[in-house]
Amino acid sequence: MSDRTEPQTGRETRLLILVVGVAVAVLLLLAQWRFPGSGLSVGSPNAAPLAGLAARATFDEMASAMTDVINRASPLTVIVPLEPNVVEGTAPAAGRGAAIGDEKVPMPARPPMLILALRVRSDLALLHVPAGMRLQQLDSAPVEVVAHDVEREVMLIRVPSSGSVTDTLSGAVRTFPRFAYVAALDATPAGPTVQPVFIGRADTVADQRWSHALVPASVAPGTTAGTLLFSLNGHLVGMVMGGSNGPMVVPAPALESFVQALQTEGGAPQ
Repeated sequence: MSDRTEPQTGRETRLLILVVGVAVAVLLLLAQWRFPGSGLSVGSPNAAPLAGLAARATFDEMASAMTDVINRASPLTVIVPLEPNVVEGTAPAAGRGAAIGDEKVPMPARPPMLILALRVRSDLALLHVPAGMRLQQLDSAPVEVVAHDVEREVMLIRVPSSGSVTDTLSGAVRTFPRFAYVAALDATPAGPTVQPVFIGRADTVADQRWSHALVPASVAPGTTAGTLLFSLNGHLVGMVMGGSNGPMVVPAPALESFVQALQTEGGAPQ
């Protein structure tokens, strides 16, 4: 009886192995048919699609905006050289025992400077002229002074006409911006330069010399008297002027009223 069992057990083992082998072969065949080999090679992914998902750097965007502003605003400006007036003050002579009535010596004059004038018409430009300064006398191209308001330290001059400039003030920003970036333009020997300035909370200050309220220039850090402020789309915001309480931003509507008064009434508004 044991002899008949042993051959039967061996045959069942062989059948089991055969079934398993056939099953494995069928599975391999199905896998080859479902996922055919394509000779793919391992490589690094292309970075181009991912590059489009990355945001541009904020500084790059600001640099691009400033470049656009200066390209738009440069034709609206003229660089004017200023020189000091004849020395207007004296000081006691240095030395031991100097007293009132002693010999006087001239006070040192202010150094020459460049100022950025704003074209308000095709052939007229408005600029800030600090006390003690005057237009530099250039033999090659003398500048015609149309009007000079000493109290406001503003001068209107005639400049070579520009066909691309009609009326800068009529298209200017009517409301002084808050919590926004503006472009601050100043003069350099190489031409106008620009820097971004953030305008924060800006409280207005009444000044009887101007038709509209002014804004302390402290809201625009780094600006000085003579700086021109433009919006990021190239429209005039205002001009920084000297004031009794420090530099003030004179908004574009006040400049417009001032220029109109100079042209129509022959003088500045009182």
